[in-house]
Amino acid sequence: MKLKPLKQYICDSCGKLIEKPEDGWWEYLHDTKTDLVSGFRIVHHRVQCMYRGQELRHKNKMVGDLDLNSMLASGGFGHMLHWLELSETRKLSLRIEITEFTEIMRRLYLPYWEEARQYWEQAFSEGFHDKCGFSENDLKSIIAEYGE
Repeated sequence: MKLKPLKQYICDSCGKLIEKPEDGWWEYLHDTKTDLVSGFRIVHHRVQCMYRGQELRHKNKMVGDLDLNSMLASGGFGHMLHWLELSETRKLSLRIEITEFTEIMRRLYLPYWEEARQYWEQAFSEGFHDKCGFSENDLKSIIAEYGE
């Protein structure tokens, strides 16, 4: 699926295109028993795509969320960097699912990642890249080789 970098995303709930940031929502889950933060997602700002807070409370989970436009702005980026800083100083790595966290950061702030990630594993398995190249040129090459 062809995407406008840092403007269009694939909904983690329904799998359809989020046409513009105004239509998107960023969310995650906080487990109130273990204190683990996980389940980072980008979804449509529609009830049918978003986490259902009422249902999740029965599973000891609270939803954290913010509109996608705010997450894409410098304040959102600063917020994410703050979480990374805290993970070092307060050992939040025991609280944050760090692999999910880095993936959501790539999706939010790395041009062409949202599109290239659709082909990432295939390109790696075929020897097209080594999972270390995240430059715009590297990602564009993956898209050109494997995209529709």
